[in-house]
Amino acid sequence: MKKITLIFGLVLIAGILISFTAEQKHRKEMKVANSSLFNDVNKPFEEILKEQAQTNVIILNPSTDINVIEIEEEIDLGDDVTAYLPYGFNAYRGFQIDIADINVIEIEEEVELGFDVNEYLPTGFNPYKV
Repeated sequence: MKKITLIFGLVLIAGILISFTAEQKHRKEMKVANSSLFNDVNKPFEEILKEQAQTNVIILNPSTDINVIEIEEEIDLGDDVTAYLPYGFNAYRGFQIDIADINVIEIEEEVELGFDVNEYLPTGFNPYKV
């Protein structure tokens, strides 16, 4: 029984030591990979900025220096929905909102604290007095 526990303990300690060394090696590889990826991405920008730094003026033109890719996804419902709508249907008809038509109703809620606050306030206390 002692031999089994001794062997199990040695295997456990060896596994722990191997995991620590593998984790450190993985962290080093990730650090190198992240730095090289970051440098590869920034090379064109660095060249442009170095050229502009020589003239002491840094100008970035959004129309030429920055490329924006817009992905337009078309939604296909699979059916022609106009077959189910009445002739001349306009979904936006009747949605003209006038500010005068909006009625704002403020409902004041009473706060119930569960005790009388007047016992804790000084005599003649006025919270609205300046």
